[in-house]
Amino acid sequence: MNKCLLKIGLDFHGVINKRPEFFSEFCNLALQRGYEIHVITGGPLEVVKEMLNKWHVRYSHIFAILDYYESAGNVSYFENGEIKVPAQLWDTAKAEYCMRHGINMHIDDSSQYVKWFSTPYCHYDVESCCCTTENSNSIDFSQTPEKTLTEIERIVSKVQYY
Repeated sequence: MNKCLLKIGLDFHGVINKRPEFFSEFCNLALQRGYEIHVITGGPLEVVKEMLNKWHVRYSHIFAILDYYESAGNVSYFENGEIKVPAQLWDTAKAEYCMRHGINMHIDDSSQYVKWFSTPYCHYDVESCCCTTENSNSIDFSQTPEKTLTEIERIVSKVQYY
């Protein structure tokens, strides 16, 4: 599988932060195989980076929706400390990022974003540690990181998204 670059998107809140030890091993293995790991999160960027570093979760790229839209001037700040990004921008941000960066599979615990995705999307269930794609392929994240990564390789190569 290493002949083509595999790009995996991983959500932080609800995925990586629920099993940091597993994802530390998983990401390290993927990077050793020459793949890219894109951490795709709501943010804030510095907080997420700090946690990834603390847990030894390595990655190739990181994208934080809040920081991205803040730099574009699309964040509203309120006196009570609330921060607001328009819902349409927030809800489509991960899908647009994945499309622009050629992500082969994005793994996320939220089903609200899937309708915006053209990139293969795997809905991660924290309780069962399983992920299900839109084509009903199932990936078992309760097994070893090596077996989990091999399942992702098989699914992605089968549908030839790259």
